[in-house]
Amino acid sequence: MHPTSSSPTSPGADHALAIFRRAVDVVPAYTQFLSEQGFDPDEIRGVDDFTKIPTTSKSNYIAAYELKDLMLGGDVTGARIWSSSSGSSGRPTHWPRSAASLAHSVALHGRIMRQFDADKRSTLLVVCFAMGNWIGGTYTLRAAEELNQRGFPLSVIAPGVDVETVRENIATLGKHHDQVVIAGYPPFVRDVLDGADPVVLNQDLKLLLAGESIGESWRDGVLDLIGKSGRPQDICLVYGTADAGMMGHETPTSISLRRLALEHHDVDEALFGGAAASSTLVEYDPSYRYTEIDEEGHFLFTVDNTIPLIRYRINDIGRILSQHDTSRYLAELGHDLDLRTSSARAGFIVLKRRTDVAMSFYAVNLYPEPIRAALSHPQLVDTITGKSVLARRPGPDLRDTLELRVELRRDKTLDTRGNTACAELVRRTVVEALAASSSEYRELVQILGDRAKPNVHFCLFGSSDFQYEIKQTQVEKVGA
Repeated sequence: MHPTSSSPTSPGADHALAIFRRAVDVVPAYTQFLSEQGFDPDEIRGVDDFTKIPTTSKSNYIAAYELKDLMLGGDVTGARIWSSSSGSSGRPTHWPRSAASLAHSVALHGRIMRQFDADKRSTLLVVCFAMGNWIGGTYTLRAAEELNQRGFPLSVIAPGVDVETVRENIATLGKHHDQVVIAGYPPFVRDVLDGADPVVLNQDLKLLLAGESIGESWRDGVLDLIGKSGRPQDICLVYGTADAGMMGHETPTSISLRRLALEHHDVDEALFGGAAASSTLVEYDPSYRYTEIDEEGHFLFTVDNTIPLIRYRINDIGRILSQHDTSRYLAELGHDLDLRTSSARAGFIVLKRRTDVAMSFYAVNLYPEPIRAALSHPQLVDTITGKSVLARRPGPDLRDTLELRVELRRDKTLDTRGNTACAELVRRTVVEALAASSSEYRELVQILGDRAKPNVHFCLFGSSDFQYEIKQTQVEKVGA
């Protein structure tokens, strides 16, 4: 790990400019896109001009042109492997990947595995992401295979999303390794661990998670479950997209920063804008993922791939923290934290919310991240799984109401449905979390009162709302 830089830099800009120029030369759709935007690529003479380049998105670029024209040289056969988005923001989209994508994935997964000491200790990686054409499973599997070839004592098995098969794999194969890394979607991994036999839970387990954010209370609860209390670094969350692969990942430093912010309001305001509880903080490397923020707060990524992405907007809201700025903020606030990153170039990304995954209620967008954080409340984790579905329903007077369906833990029975105290705690913590994250929702509560607060309904473990193969749907965007 590297100590943070002492001066502000803009690393990665030269590489991003090279990606742009290559796309101009060899990607037919990109040339056409710039022409239709009335933009002359010759105007870009250096990195200082990079922000003049028009932004792209799935709607104005990926969906607007023929697949072959989006690819390098206009050649569909240039792909090494195809992945598909999970469709969480609409119809699934297919994404080609090549040697460059694999190289980036291996480099970034290698950093995570070194955090887990998997370069030194024999490790079984159990890939619990959905297999097939979805990115999570194949992306992780291929990186693990390559790391093994590079000398990591890393073996991999990919059972997919079958709880009992995952447990059997860990029980049978894990005991032959120094440690087991479980890679998967956070709610699914929690399902695997809840009720697992001691032969599973007593092994040296570490978790590699992706697909949704996690709260620090959730992290601590899972660490308690696997006998790792006080070792938050043994759970690593990845921020990634099907469009561009892994954008960033947690490190011991990023976890410490977030936990510091939860303890100190001044740090929370400086780094997270007061939203540390529901935000994700990851390290990113601009040499692989050049990142900007547009005027509306959306991330813009420039990524080298079979379909080059230049200033590509994925509708995630957040901010970028350089090493220099993070060090300065902490020093000004009087906090001493040894900031270390995986490379001298790396900085931090704060992901506040994913705007494609939202539900509208009285014209206010409600996002799952604050709800997820609220449901990891220490007084709730023994009763509920943390999975929920937020829906809009017509009330008796046909005016909209909010309904929050919450999944009970496996060992909880129908009697728990009548636990009004638990339901009220869920309602209160969720309302507080939504109000803290949205001034519009706070105002709505003042205007509508209880009508703006969700009616909580408990559902048995494994009910239809909570059965999923890739990701669970957390909001119903009916009529949104």
